[in-house]
Amino acid sequence: MRLFEYQAKDLFRQYGLPLPRSIRADDVQGVLDAFSKLSRPVAIKSQVLAGGRGKAGGIAIVDDAGKAQQEARRIFDLSIGGEKPGSLLVEEAYPHDSEMYLSVSLDRGDRAFVTIAASAGGVDVESMTGKVIRKVPLEGIDASFASEVADQLKLNQAQAPQFVRILLSLERLSREKECELAEINPLAVGKDGTLMPLDAKVIIDDNALFRHPEFAMIHPEDEFEGEASRQGFAFVRLGGDIAVVGNGAGLVLSTLDLVGDAGGSPACFLDLGGGAQQERIEAALRLVNRLPGVDRILINIYGGITRTTDVAAGMKAVLADGQVKPIFARVSGAEDEEARKMLEGTPVRLYGTAPEAVAAVVKGL
Repeated sequence: MRLFEYQAKDLFRQYGLPLPRSIRADDVQGVLDAFSKLSRPVAIKSQVLAGGRGKAGGIAIVDDAGKAQQEARRIFDLSIGGEKPGSLLVEEAYPHDSEMYLSVSLDRGDRAFVTIAASAGGVDVESMTGKVIRKVPLEGIDASFASEVADQLKLNQAQAPQFVRILLSLERLSREKECELAEINPLAVGKDGTLMPLDAKVIIDDNALFRHPEFAMIHPEDEFEGEASRQGFAFVRLGGDIAVVGNGAGLVLSTLDLVGDAGGSPACFLDLGGGAQQERIEAALRLVNRLPGVDRILINIYGGITRTTDVAAGMKAVLADGQVKPIFARVSGAEDEEARKMLEGTPVRLYGTAPEAVAAVVKGL
């Protein structure tokens, strides 16, 4: 379950993380009221679950009431990833010289939590270079662990202690609230060297919600994530235009990296899981075909316990529905020759390797 930014920041405050002052507003008048109470300029930020708010125009910096009213009206009416905001966050803008990235996340392929940090933030983690990635011990991290990460980032004597406190708080939040992801992007470096989280992203493990009644009514379930959960596959919306489907979290994550490296923008992470039957494949393809903003579908399957003929049969069944977005696929492994024959004469574009499929889907060939 993903939290809105303002909800994630409420959690951050509970764990002692520093944040700019902010006020949530449910309408334009609420934005104006918040504007009058905060230091200017302020950032007006759309509260949607879809990613890519900044690129889509969902964040505006304003320093007068007239502009605040104009931008509030525009952002309330702005659809991002097929979603319009029910509220906006009005936040004091924080002047800064540079940005960093920091997260604690679940690596399903390695069955472990990892902390990822980078000295450049504000961009997708897939496209970051020079990342520091450290596996989190089962008992959690300590100041020595956090200091080693700070050293690897080459932080100065003023920044390192702040970074250590922030990482310790973020990891404790992630562990105690059973998060799949707790992310700060960007972690701003102020003109005076102060570190300040400017955005917050938190995803709670659905399987742990029964242990956390505080999240029970936090917001309505996302339509697509709810359907994916009921169908038995892992799904996360990412906000791009290329739906990424595969079997196995590691394979899907590596495919997301390939898409990002090639200049593409993934719309989702969808892991069919091992041994997916035809019915699950059909359900997954129908779901991503309906996903707002998607105009291409990338399927990367390596058949082991998943039969590639089931994958091919699932694709053919969905194609028979009509109005299916272009499908680019790499299907390899058990029974792949038969699967390729089954897809002959269909609009599915088949490729021998994942890089070939990714290059084609990003170019839209």
